[in-house]
Amino acid sequence: MKGGAKEHMIDLIKKYAQPLNIYIGIGLVLGITYIGQIPKSVAYYANTMLGRLTLFVLTIVIADTYSWIYALLMALFAALLIAVSPRTLKEGFQDSDKGDTDLKIVTQKKRWFSEEILQENPVGIEEEKVKTAAIQDNSNTSNSTNSSK
Repeated sequence: MKGGAKEHMIDLIKKYAQPLNIYIGIGLVLGITYIGQIPKSVAYYANTMLGRLTLFVLTIVIADTYSWIYALLMALFAALLIAVSPRTLKEGFQDSDKGDTDLKIVTQKKRWFSEEILQENPVGIEEEKVKTAAIQDNSNTSNSTNSSK
């Protein structure tokens, strides 16, 4: 007679192994398909040394546990995730080195229509001072044509 919790657990693992394989495959295909929808913060941390090591170990574990096809899908997912990850977390239009911003406290009681609709209650407004310069033409050629008639 056999019994005990060990036999029941092995039976459950064998019974649910095939659906788990299918879920892993579907998850990998969806991850590859919607790689652009992954938040930038998650993609940034996947591009760090610890994130790359985790992706590599996860690829090896999937190759050992499931099949070489799933390992290939995981490697493709890891490569795509590293390729689309931002190199820094700073947004493109933010330049924290300049410090040319002006902070104004909101004192008026009447809010803008968009603030009322979106139920926003701003305390302050940060404005950036933009410096522009005219385009300079430093060439020595003349654009005018003189007629010698």
